[in-house]
Amino acid sequence: MTRMSDGRYAPAGSLIGMVQRGRGLGARMVAEDPRGTAEVVAGCLRWDWRWDDADQRAVYLARLVRDAGVRVETAGEAEVGRRHEDGVEAEGDVEALVGRLEREWVERRWCGPVRTARALAGFGGEAGGAVSLLRRFWLWTPHSHERVGYLEALAAIDPAGLGGIYEECLWDCEEGARLLGVERAPDGVEMRERLRYLEGDEVETAEVRAAARERLAALTGKG
Repeated sequence: MTRMSDGRYAPAGSLIGMVQRGRGLGARMVAEDPRGTAEVVAGCLRWDWRWDDADQRAVYLARLVRDAGVRVETAGEAEVGRRHEDGVEAEGDVEALVGRLEREWVERRWCGPVRTARALAGFGGEAGGAVSLLRRFWLWTPHSHERVGYLEALAAIDPAGLGGIYEECLWDCEEGARLLGVERAPDGVEMRERLRYLEGDEVETAEVRAAARERLAALTGKG
């Protein structure tokens, strides 16, 4: 089992791995079992798991602390776990770009593949061969700032079946991801409850709160 202190990212499907990456599903699991997940939250406060300074965690971690009831003083000083790699650029045809994205996946290059993803997005449905790779990058990348770009590329290339991802985005660490979730998550009782939560949460950014208010007004006819 991966421990918070050993410097490695846990598997993307584990609770630790999701919270390290700032995934929305991890936040939902904490909210559902705050006492059972408090140790994981404390570990993510103690070790800074952002890949670099572009990754956002402030709102995400503040909510986790509140939802899990973690005492901040028990977490200790944050120990930096940041990593950074240079990406190499966006040119070529679809086949060449897919080949580049495959190499970046094999090499676990976490900084830069989003530029390849955005280049592929420009080809729309013609870049369908990249969908599985884009989904893998979205799921596994520790670089949460780039996760938004992978989702935008998926939406441009193959928008079908993204409803669940948009719903998870309502809990994501990245403001850009939460905005996408507010705009595109499928309507439903739980989705509206989350929008009300975001609209009224003083921890949330002003832009996300405003977007949640606007979407709710459109859904309820109160605009």
